[in-house]
Amino acid sequence: MGFSCKAIIESGQIRVDPLIFDAWVDAAWDSYVQAGTSFALAHDSQGKCELRLRGPGFLSTKPKLKHGDIITVGTIVAYFAADGEDIPYGRPYCDLVYET
Repeated sequence: MGFSCKAIIESGQIRVDPLIFDAWVDAAWDSYVQAGTSFALAHDSQGKCELRLRGPGFLSTKPKLKHGDIITVGTIVAYFAADGEDIPYGRPYCDLVYET
């Protein structure tokens, strides 16, 4: 794990404001996880949302988000370590997966 990274919410990821933080998925933290692993839960006025790591990595540190906090563009939602070839350069480091 050569690089320390921050997963930050980027423009265009939030479908409707506000996006509200609900909880951490505790089982994902302090361990190496595969791409697509859910690490947090949130919701907006249209339904629930999972925050998922886009590439494999070691989810190391939870940011200081608590239940009810509003997630906006620029919010750091995870700190993780990854090998260079696993970092999704030029794309967000996490996906917001909304229930349909």
